Amino acid sequence: MKPFDKLEENYFPKGIELLEYMESLAVQYVPDVDIDNETGEKYICGTTALPIFIRRFNQNKLYGNFTYEDYIANENIQKTLKGLGIDIDKFWFLLLFIFDYTCGTCLNGIKATGVGIEQLTKFAKAIADNHKEINQFGVSFKKPITISVKVEGKHQIVIDNANAIGYLATVIANNLMEIEEHPWMQSQQVRMNTPAEEKESIHIYLFYKMFNDFFNLPPYDKQFNVRQKKGSITSLSKTLLISRLIHFTKLKSKKSKKSKSSPNDTTSKRDKFASDEFTLKGYIKQYKDKKIDTINSIYF
Repeated sequence: MKPFDKLEENYFPKGIELLEYMESLAVQYVPDVDIDNETGEKYICGTTALPIFIRRFNQNKLYGNFTYEDYIANENIQKTLKGLGIDIDKFWFLLLFIFDYTCGTCLNGIKATGVGIEQLTKFAKAIADNHKEINQFGVSFKKPITISVKVEGKHQIVIDNANAIGYLATVIANNLMEIEEHPWMQSQQVRMNTPAEEKESIHIYLFYKMFNDFFNLPPYDKQFNVRQKKGSITSLSKTLLISRLIHFTKLKSKKSKKSKSSPNDTTSKRDKFASDEFTLKGYIKQYKDKKIDTINSIYF
C-alpha cells in the first residue's frame, strides 16, 4: 500500500515531510529564485518543482510504470536502503521525482541553444587553435577556415577572408570578461516549438547524476556515508544501488532502432544493471563532462 494515495496540495510551498529528499534535490535542479529588495541580489528561496510534482502525483501523471509495492518487494534495494539508514518512503518520492524529471528532459524535452558566453568562447578558441602566424600580409591559418551565417529564408553569408576571421576572434577573445558579465550571455534560449529527445545512454547518466547529487547534499553526504559491517553481505555501494534502480524502473528497456539484437539480448544487457555496477560506471565515464542543453518540459 502506498504511503499516500494523494498528497495534500495546500502544504506547498513549505512541502511535506515525506517529500524531504525530493525537495532537497529539487532546489538544486529547479530553484525558485527571488531578489533581495535591499541589495538587489538574487537568492534561492525553495523550488518551483514542489507544487508541480504534487499535482502530477495526485493526477497520476508521473512517468513510470513501477509501483510502490514492487519497490518494497525488491529485497536488494530495500536491504541497501536500510543498511544506509535511508527512509524508504522519503526515498520512494525521490525516486518518483528523479524518474519524472529525467523523462521530462530526455524523452520529452525542449530544444535549447547553448549558453551564449560558452558558444562565443568555443568559437574564438576554434579559430585560435587553427592560427598559424601573423606577418606583414595579415593572418594565416593551418587549415582553410570559413564562417557562415544562415538566416532562414535567405541566402547564406560566408566569410572566408582570413584577416576578417582572425580579427573577429581577437575582438571576442579580448572582450570575453566584459561579455560574460552581461546577463543575456549566461542564459539559454528556449525553442518552445522544437521538441528534443536525448539518447537512452544520456538518460541513464542523468538518472545516475541526480541520485549522486542527492547523496552529496549536506547533511546526507555524512548521514548516509555508512561503512559496511564486517561479515555483512548487503552491499552499501550507492553506485550499485543506483544501478539496481535503473533496472527496477526499466529505464534501460528501449531497444535502439538501429540495433539488430534480439529481445533476449536487450534483457540480458538490462539485467547487468541489477547484478553489478560496472555497466553503469561505463556510462559515468563516458558522460561525466556531458552538458545537457535540453530543457525540461515539465519542471520548466
